[in-house]
Amino acid sequence: MFFVLSQIPRSEEIQKQLTAIHIDSWLKQEVFIFSWWLLIGLIILYIFIWWKLLDKPRLNEILLYVVLATIIMLGIVEYGEELILWDYPIDILPIFPPLSSISLISLPLIYSLIYQHFTVTKNFLKATSIATAIVCFVCEPMYSEIGLFNLLHWKSYYSFLLYLLMAIIVREVVIKIYKITEKYSKME
Repeated sequence: MFFVLSQIPRSEEIQKQLTAIHIDSWLKQEVFIFSWWLLIGLIILYIFIWWKLLDKPRLNEILLYVVLATIIMLGIVEYGEELILWDYPIDILPIFPPLSSISLISLPLIYSLIYQHFTVTKNFLKATSIATAIVCFVCEPMYSEIGLFNLLHWKSYYSFLLYLLMAIIVREVVIKIYKITEKYSKME
């Protein structure tokens, strides 16, 4: 026989077991508890406030900021959890937990509103620094208290530097993309 059935590689079997354990734990301990509903409520609240404050004529530009920031935050959240630097103990869905992280949802929305309102670099840096300080030194401890976030082997001031850098980089990339677009649209 040409095709020989082989055993599942050990790493795949381990992943399969871990996924089953995670889903079972989620079903028994997380779904529909108060913290789960609170997380859903906060996410809906963040999106609602963002939508109300959004400068809709600049929707494409602001969405680009949100998407780029979300991609970077997804990496940050995933690496941090994988390296056991922090944990998000409540997952909205059991299969892709980073989607449940309050940071992944809130930070891109917060920073996109700052990007929208503060077009001068100096003002953007001030507003971003203040927002990042509030997120890192007020919100993260509060989220820890209510069971939505746990710092394990990480300090809030590391988050401050990381989030600030992310917001600045995304801003510069979006500005560059829009300058290129504007340049080439004038040529037509």
